[in-house]
Amino acid sequence: MGAWGTGMFDNDDAADWAYELDEAVDLTPVREALAAATDGDGYLERPEGACAVAAAAVLAATFDGDLRGLPERVGEWVDGQPGTSTTGDARLALDALVRVISEDSELAELWRDSPDAAEWAQGIERLGRRLEASLGGEE
Repeated sequence: MGAWGTGMFDNDDAADWAYELDEAVDLTPVREALAAATDGDGYLERPEGACAVAAAAVLAATFDGDLRGLPERVGEWVDGQPGTSTTGDARLALDALVRVISEDSELAELWRDSPDAAEWAQGIERLGRRLEASLGGEE
């Protein structure tokens, strides 16, 4: 799977995606990664799922400032994005997480076969709660 831990960036796909942020001046790569996971009804491939989880973690950090679990350079990028995320972004991220944990997700399928499946799922749940908090009871 190319994963070395249960964290949002503890896999090759998310680590590679993080490089896209280096040159980004806004949330475009975050929004694109989330949209890639939510577009369509078919099977969600592992790379798109892993990138969506990483993008959701970045987005959550833009709301609550919690940089734990983010690579240092990603945290620095987030610090340069104050006030750029919207509740629409949070809803998109929540929709992406629903797809990532669904039966039609390669990433979820791979984690279900792992001894660390519960830890990974708990991380996704915590991330979802952070994003829900950003909605401020709006949903």
